[in-house]
Amino acid sequence: MTILWDWNGTLLSDVPLVVKINNEVFARHGYRLTSEEEYRRIFRFPVKDYYTDIGVTDEDFPLVAKEWNEGYVANFHLAQLHQTAAEAVHRFHDAGFHQAIISASQVDQLRAQVVKFPELNGMFGDVYAVSKVQLAKDYLSRKGYDPADTVFLGDTSHDAEVARAIGCRCLLISGGHQCDAVLRQVPGVEVLPSLRAAADVLGA
Repeated sequence: MTILWDWNGTLLSDVPLVVKINNEVFARHGYRLTSEEEYRRIFRFPVKDYYTDIGVTDEDFPLVAKEWNEGYVANFHLAQLHQTAAEAVHRFHDAGFHQAIISASQVDQLRAQVVKFPELNGMFGDVYAVSKVQLAKDYLSRKGYDPADTVFLGDTSHDAEVARAIGCRCLLISGGHQCDAVLRQVPGVEVLPSLRAAADVLGA
């Protein structure tokens, strides 16, 4: 079996950091602040639509996005893995599953983030970024892995859309960038309380 991992919000518990940087940037530009609860309730893709919902203008968005990325990178040391992330990754590895991270982040930035967690070293065959769908399809094709024997682990409705486009199963994990009320509206996917539960469900 192949496990395709989303990074932000799935393996990485970065919502507190995201909201911290959001509020710092919003305050500088005169926008209202937000809580983690509200963020998880209204966050959506494309990300620009979320900022529009908050009230960020099209004119301000490029600068807000630039400042947000700079703040996130500078404060990344504050982010931690989800509580059972390392356990789940090692269980899948020990069970002989193939694992890869598929993220919409910039690939150099993503790889620099992943290596900050030594407990993940050697666990992933590949780390890919930018277009989740195309990179996942390319990865499976190149490795000869069957989408029907692949599971995408994510934390948002967008991850479920990616899984559908790839043609694989999707499990959504609570505690990421969207609240359970949003996740449970996604048709055809299971919502699990933790990555440990995902390992249990998949027999690792």
